Amino acid sequence: MFTQLEDLCRRLVRNHYGPIVEKVVALLLEEGRLSLGRIISQTGMEPTSARQALAVLIQHSHVTHAQGKEGARMMTFYSINLRNILRLQRAGLYLALAEERMGAMGLSVFRAIMINGCMSVSGVRDVLGYKKFGTADKQKFSIAVAKLVRERFITAITATDTVTKVDRFMQAEAKEIEKLTTAPTPKELVNIRRRISDKEDEEYTSNIVVGMKRQMTDVSTGGAPKVMIGPNGQPIVIGNGFEAGQQDQDADEDLVDDKQCFQIYHERLDVFLRNKRIANYFAEKYNDEASVVLKAILRLTEPRTKTCKDKVSESIAAQQIVQNISSDAQLDQAVDMSGDPYFKENGTDSGSSTAARKATLGKMAFALLDVLRRDGSGIINKVDERGAGQYRVNFERAAILLRDECLDSLVLNKFSSTHVRVVRTLRDKQKLDEKLVSQAAMLPLARSRELLHELTLAGFADTVEIPRTADRNPSRMVYLWHVSPQKQVSAALRGALQGISNIMQRADQETLARAALVAKSQRADVVAGTTHLTPGEQASLQVLGKLKQQID
Repeated sequence: MFTQLEDLCRRLVRNHYGPIVEKVVALLLEEGRLSLGRIISQTGMEPTSARQALAVLIQHSHVTHAQGKEGARMMTFYSINLRNILRLQRAGLYLALAEERMGAMGLSVFRAIMINGCMSVSGVRDVLGYKKFGTADKQKFSIAVAKLVRERFITAITATDTVTKVDRFMQAEAKEIEKLTTAPTPKELVNIRRRISDKEDEEYTSNIVVGMKRQMTDVSTGGAPKVMIGPNGQPIVIGNGFEAGQQDQDADEDLVDDKQCFQIYHERLDVFLRNKRIANYFAEKYNDEASVVLKAILRLTEPRTKTCKDKVSESIAAQQIVQNISSDAQLDQAVDMSGDPYFKENGTDSGSSTAARKATLGKMAFALLDVLRRDGSGIINKVDERGAGQYRVNFERAAILLRDECLDSLVLNKFSSTHVRVVRTLRDKQKLDEKLVSQAAMLPLARSRELLHELTLAGFADTVEIPRTADRNPSRMVYLWHVSPQKQVSAALRGALQGISNIMQRADQETLARAALVAKSQRADVVAGTTHLTPGEQASLQVLGKLKQQID
């Protein structure tokens, strides 16, 4: 673990949860997996404070726990979830995404769960003051909660969510071994682990949304009676059918289980952010119209994509992509079709009718699909020629492309465009000596040697030693230069984490230097206006506000 990473996690936890919780996190970061007794003894905290701090961290999915033996006793061990702590920096991005896709009411529900951690729907109602809502707002609330669950912005908590994947695997393996009468052979152990892995893959690919009640539709009456599944698996009718016009609203209200607790599904939100970044890449490379078509493709892949670990998407029909493009999209001038013989003969429909508009939109969408398919990035692939074709998104290739683009941007900001040229040369050619680097990058030998040493010191380039003789004398070795994506990412992360930590430290120092003034400005009499701040104090607060705004 980087020192910068540990320092940043501590600052994030202190800013969000306070110094007591930070003390527990700092110990878990330093020592790793610990029991409650070890945490209390090493931090010197009161047992109640330690338990409450762990409860807060578990509720926000920052700490996982698992049971294990310590001597003759069964103990509960706690470990930190670094990835979720670092996601605290994306809170603003997540909230903006929820507002964009879920509206104002969806944003309120999402924010309540993000602030309070794991919550039930009834708990969200209490936080938002559901009893004071009007009839329309209550319906909006029910629809927003159902939409958040269906699109997996929030996910139901299960018994295994607070346990790490390794612990779950070990527990499942131990249960399978207990079923055997004798010690497992190596072949049986391999089969057990394969079955466990297949079961986890099956659960991952399942489309069942946990936390939703099942509902049966009464076709004869046109209504949908409210039905829940009983403990024995039999349907239990809760109420009578209702009018068809009210079916959607009441169904949304009854489908979500009020007693089920939900948490933010960070992996799913990261998928949305990644898709937005891919669309922005094509908007910068081509135009906004190409981004519109790509957004339509990515929207169709989202229901089957739960996390960013999926390498490729499922195939999507071209006709389905075109139908998913908004009718308001302006694609008329997206592609120059003057060189296409078909468009020379038929042209585009210039009429103002809806049919003419749809025909023009379809022609341009198909043309843009062909442009995206032929793009050198290899992100959009055509996998089937039947009909208008089937298309697939290569997420693995998109991740590599966006990573290289980010690294090039960091090198450009830290050094110069000449350094970027050298890095791209090494990335394309791999393992070159100084002469070949200078020739490929069109630089003098002395200059290329200087740039290579600067990149090596920063962690963006590396060398491979090839001995010419058996004694491995340095003077008789060939040194080949190359770039390692893993080392480049590590160097970039160290710099980024250190920069973010320095910014947060600067904000804390500025606030601490004016702590007395900030406390005075928050007093009740000052807020009410009975006591006024002096002009100097007001100017100091304005300077603090501008500094925080610049830092943010």
